[in-house]
Amino acid sequence: MKTALTLFLLGFVQVVAMSQLSPVVMQLKQHVQKDTLVQDSLSRLNPLYNSKGLNYLQPISRQLKVGAQTKTDKLQGKFAGMAQDFAFAGDYAAAAEYGPRDYDSMPAAGYQDARMYIDTLKSIRYNNARNYILTRAAEEQVIMINETRYLPEHRAFTLSLLKDLYLLGYRYLATDLLNNRSDRQLTDIDMRTGYFAAEPVAGELLRKALEMGFNLVAYEDTLADNHSGTGRDAIQAARIASILQKDPSAKILVHAGQAHISEDIIGQSYIPMAVAFRRFTGINPFTIDQTELTTGSTFEYGRYFYDLLRTKISGNEPVIAFRKEQPVSLLENGNYDIQVIHPPTIPIHNRPGWLSINKGRKEVAVQPTEKALFLVQAYYLNETISKPISVLIPADQTYVLDRDGYYWLFLFPGKYKLVLRDMDYNILSEKEIDMPG
Repeated sequence: MKTALTLFLLGFVQVVAMSQLSPVVMQLKQHVQKDTLVQDSLSRLNPLYNSKGLNYLQPISRQLKVGAQTKTDKLQGKFAGMAQDFAFAGDYAAAAEYGPRDYDSMPAAGYQDARMYIDTLKSIRYNNARNYILTRAAEEQVIMINETRYLPEHRAFTLSLLKDLYLLGYRYLATDLLNNRSDRQLTDIDMRTGYFAAEPVAGELLRKALEMGFNLVAYEDTLADNHSGTGRDAIQAARIASILQKDPSAKILVHAGQAHISEDIIGQSYIPMAVAFRRFTGINPFTIDQTELTTGSTFEYGRYFYDLLRTKISGNEPVIAFRKEQPVSLLENGNYDIQVIHPPTIPIHNRPGWLSINKGRKEVAVQPTEKALFLVQAYYLNETISKPISVLIPADQTYVLDRDGYYWLFLFPGKYKLVLRDMDYNILSEKEIDMPG
């Protein structure tokens, strides 16, 4: 039985978290608390899904209504789980804010150390990350790049590399974003493509890879819950290595979650996927970390250090730190070949500027023509012709209004079906739009 103190602390944490919700999310919170939250068997197991297909508001509504922990919460942490829910719905600012709230606190000496360390970095220079990666990629056979699950900015950066990597001979995109069960869909993009693939930027990454000619490779361990971390990663590595058994000269891009691409054993016993892959194949992958020197980092010292560091670097492009002509980890993490330092997010129409994907996507304004309008989505028109919208992954979506009173989406050139929904995820109206090239 929980003690009164435990119950108080749990309630206090929830109050603190909810008190910092944006006004638009507070509106959703007030709405769902008034109504009875109806959930079918699928939504109880995973609130992203219901019997009709995908429901991008349901995970947030469930958190706001009952604060129930999902499987993602238990794996990543309470706030990281909430951050993932926000990312699915296209609220990337909230996702970036909530994820770091799971971090342990740091003594005052830690903050002082970070400030003193920053002052010692005068000999460091910073080079364009994309240029350096592509130069190295020409000489490599296997590239492994990681992400933080609730920061789709990392997927956007990988997407920005795809065209040039294809020109360099890369033909396989292996990623744990993909569903590896028997019902997987890897030749086009829908809800069966993968749980994390349902996030719109992830959907764009996979969709554009297919359009360019990449083969999508699902390598996740389907029995991961029954295996140790080392066992799971060994199975992942073996499945990636199997590409080379069929195609020995294959050039492979691997996009994975966080420490799976570490080139060193972590702790006393965890053998990451990249280490196992090298043991299986003899190939030393080129490993790229995106998670430590980015918004929020992966731990409190890293978060604070990153915030200080970005005030010392000019420009708005991802960079890599160099000392004496060699890339260096400013956090002294030797588990990766390089660490990308992402720029701070610059908002455009109250949404992250990195959604432009190197200016490949343009902004489009959506006027709130429906009184009950809450969520704006854009689906590829050709996909809506062959499949119901309920199973499709939007190219972009948002419930965040700009100061001008419009919703703004970021879209590649093409034809789209614009879908307007209310807080209960009911469709209010649809129309077709054309984004010129």
